[in-house]
Amino acid sequence: MFRAPGGIARVSRHYLQAIAGTVGPSAVSLVVLNDDRIGAADLRVCEAEGADATGCNRAKGRCAWELWRRLRGGQTHVTCTHVALSVLLPWLQRLGCRFTYDVVVHGIEVWQPLPRSQVRSLTGARKVFSVSDYTRRELVGRYPQLSSHCHVLPNALDPSFATSHADGEAHLGVAGRILAVSRLAAHDTEKGIDHLIRALPTIRQALPQAHLRIVGRGVDEERLRAIAREIPEPEAVSFLGQLTDEDLRNEFSDCELFALPSRKEGFGLVYLEAMAAGKPCLVADAGGAPEVIDEASGVVVPYGEVDALARAVIAALKKQWRAETIQRRAHEFSFPAFVERWRSLSSLKL
Repeated sequence: MFRAPGGIARVSRHYLQAIAGTVGPSAVSLVVLNDDRIGAADLRVCEAEGADATGCNRAKGRCAWELWRRLRGGQTHVTCTHVALSVLLPWLQRLGCRFTYDVVVHGIEVWQPLPRSQVRSLTGARKVFSVSDYTRRELVGRYPQLSSHCHVLPNALDPSFATSHADGEAHLGVAGRILAVSRLAAHDTEKGIDHLIRALPTIRQALPQAHLRIVGRGVDEERLRAIAREIPEPEAVSFLGQLTDEDLRNEFSDCELFALPSRKEGFGLVYLEAMAAGKPCLVADAGGAPEVIDEASGVVVPYGEVDALARAVIAALKKQWRAETIQRRAHEFSFPAFVERWRSLSSLKL
């Protein structure tokens, strides 16, 4: 939740901030499986300083114990931000703990048949919050018993990426600069970055200044570097590694187009971050990503079709986009809007 750069960790922090802002930090208990320790500075980021927080350092037994210790005392409500952890909750109810719970589902983890234990925990939830309508359809289509209490609650643009150019004076960016940001993990090879690299020679025939900059780190980087070495001008691809939030904001500001034609995005927080800088986004016609953009803020392309991808990038780089319109779209997913939607669905009161 605090030690990982991924989208689920960021979304989990958003839920913590929304809950702490609704019931007050002193009423919040936080149990995190994969963090080692949680300090006051971590909680301050989420405006939750003073919450009772424990990191379990990946020890599942300790995580179960910490949950039981907090839940045995009386009526409590739990928000679980990953379906894999939700399997503990029905067991704790059977042990006599009195609580209700909600579960957040993000994307690919619920796009396939689920273990019986996860189906049981989702069925017993008070509410299931899906980050996109696509994910909800995938889940409810397979498990119709969830339809009545599974609701779409889109993710939020992180407050640190708030639309800072609301007057439309967004930086125009470097001509032809294409930015892609992703974890380069072994299990995440369908992000479409390999397709962008293969499309680059065609793009540069039309726009010789085109350059692809890739932000992220992981074991898939070597495969992508090998693909880049195969194209006629490998120097047109730059691998930047993992960046700080400040450096990442600068990359968003300096690009002309953000492109991540991924097959596996349950939502795609990174698109909102690019849009907050006034930059158009290129996404694949897969998962929840097409729900994030509209025709004034980006373009949707068929996943995996390199020629179509090249044509779409060329057209996007030649198009005159309106930064203030793109930012207005990003603002629809602002953190205050997320909190308002969550409060309405969760029925938790100030």
